[in-house]
Amino acid sequence: MLSIKNLYKSYQDAEETRLILQDLSIEVAQGASISIQGESGSGKSTLLHLLATLDKPDSGELIVQSGEQRFNLLNLSESQADEYRKRQLGIIFQKYNLIDCISVYENVLLPAHLSQKLDPSYLQGLLSTLGIAVYKHKLPEQLSGGEQQRVAIARALAHQPQLVLADEPTGNLDHKNAAIVSRLLVDTCKQLNTTLVLVTHSEKVANLTDYQYRLVNGALQLSSSK
Repeated sequence: MLSIKNLYKSYQDAEETRLILQDLSIEVAQGASISIQGESGSGKSTLLHLLATLDKPDSGELIVQSGEQRFNLLNLSESQADEYRKRQLGIIFQKYNLIDCISVYENVLLPAHLSQKLDPSYLQGLLSTLGIAVYKHKLPEQLSGGEQQRVAIARALAHQPQLVLADEPTGNLDHKNAAIVSRLLVDTCKQLNTTLVLVTHSEKVANLTDYQYRLVNGALQLSSSK
């Protein structure tokens, strides 16, 4: 479960304080998916950075809970935040961020090794689900953009995280591949009972998630749900 309550975040811009997020609150059940849309500069990436413990809010509450494990993201030390990112969090970027000099399978293995959650049978099933098992020994540069993004999804899910953050994951793909990859992302997270927070400019991609939100004036507004 993801719980955000009364979240505020501001930045200092020269002599002016710029409020990005204000009184933002939301609860997302474990295994549910949400999409967030909004204008450029509205705070979408800022929210993801806070959930990834890469930045600190001014005030509020950020809780990630799975079973009996409960992480209050505001109270984590630096070492605890590192452990949270390694074990509980998966991140998917727009530009894939794969390591070019190692194979597809070695890219996917990395987070599983770091979190000490290596499960070869699970990983093989994940690669098959995402349609990339046949490419496991290839280098990323030998794959198309859509195939590389599937590898990025597999890497984000390799250590069976409780929360996946996706920042415009289909932004570099054509319409056909964007539809395929986004559907795979949402469906795979659902199968694994992994909570998904997806930032996108695409209405079609947003409509694949359980709940669709817009970030307006620093707060999330529910625009639609399944």
